[in-house]
Amino acid sequence: KMYSLIMNCNNLLENADLRKEVFTGDNYNIIYGEALALRAMLHFDLLRLFGPVYKTNPEGLSICYNKKFAYQGSNILPASEVIDNVLEDLKQAEQLLVKDPVITEGPRNTAASDRVNDLRLRTYRLNYYAVQALMARVYLYAGRNEDALIMARKLVEIQSKWYPFADYNSLMESGNKSKDRVFSTEVLFGLENKKRGEIFTNYFTPELDNGILAPTNTSLLNIFLTESTSDCRFTPFWIKPDNDRYSFRCFHKYEAPEKSDPFFSYLVPMIRISEMFYIVAETTDDETEARACLNLVRRNRGLVAFEDTEMVDIQQVLKEEYMKEFFGEGQLFFYYKRLNVSSIPAGDDSGMITMDEVKYKFPLPDSETDYRN
Repeated sequence: KMYSLIMNCNNLLENADLRKEVFTGDNYNIIYGEALALRAMLHFDLLRLFGPVYKTNPEGLSICYNKKFAYQGSNILPASEVIDNVLEDLKQAEQLLVKDPVITEGPRNTAASDRVNDLRLRTYRLNYYAVQALMARVYLYAGRNEDALIMARKLVEIQSKWYPFADYNSLMESGNKSKDRVFSTEVLFGLENKKRGEIFTNYFTPELDNGILAPTNTSLLNIFLTESTSDCRFTPFWIKPDNDRYSFRCFHKYEAPEKSDPFFSYLVPMIRISEMFYIVAETTDDETEARACLNLVRRNRGLVAFEDTEMVDIQQVLKEEYMKEFFGEGQLFFYYKRLNVSSIPAGDDSGMITMDEVKYKFPLPDSETDYRN
């Protein structure tokens, strides 16, 4: 499916070049830039899933990088070459999106009064800032920490202007059935899924008789420790059922709000601003800067900031923050794989799961390998 989407991007790119005369204003550059960025993002996530552990084996064979509209795949490349192609597309996209209205007007996540929304709702597009954030993520994954730091700092600098942190008081308000549990104001790029509520009803609702996905209470509290009651990533998300069916807390992040909002009701986060603060904290040599980035996110989640004189293990705090921040968003697995973490906690109180490249690397489908020599 992802390669089908990549083929659609390539089809758009090739036809855009053939029909430039149909574009007006800055539309060619913006649409072309978005399509390049999507092509890069899709390949990058395929690499993170099917490629080797990059930290230890960057030259290992991974996936093919398709730049042409075709029904056949291209050659399978070493992971490092895929990264080079991803960054090439993202750099070109960044240049093309220099007149993206998100730069001067922010995400504009409301519909226009005249219903002409072509350049509104920029969170649903791989906009200029989302492209920079994706570059920071790619650089970090590839171990290019200095480049990741430079790019992430750019996003940290504009956070307060365009991507305010979620309203803590609203999230923690008892009885509020319209909570913005995806922290939509912080999302740099997300997908619109009109059936998002079915994610909750199919996997997480306490109404399920079986097949529910949930950690045990012990493993959940081990993640949130003693700060759970004040953390807005815990109280609004992890709720004890009213019925007697389950004794553990259920995950409500994707529950449909009682009052439907046309924006955050359907939003599935792909890149959020907090990740940029974490990247700065991980890659900077300035402990004061790292502590300031962690503290800003922590304060906005309801946690106590670290004192200047307090000894802080930055990398350990980052691990704990990734575990709390990205529930239901798929980023924790990639965090573990990027660092080649040798063991990860189980969700059923059984202890730790030993990891290796075999477990971190999804096998290529048979259809991808059967017809190659």
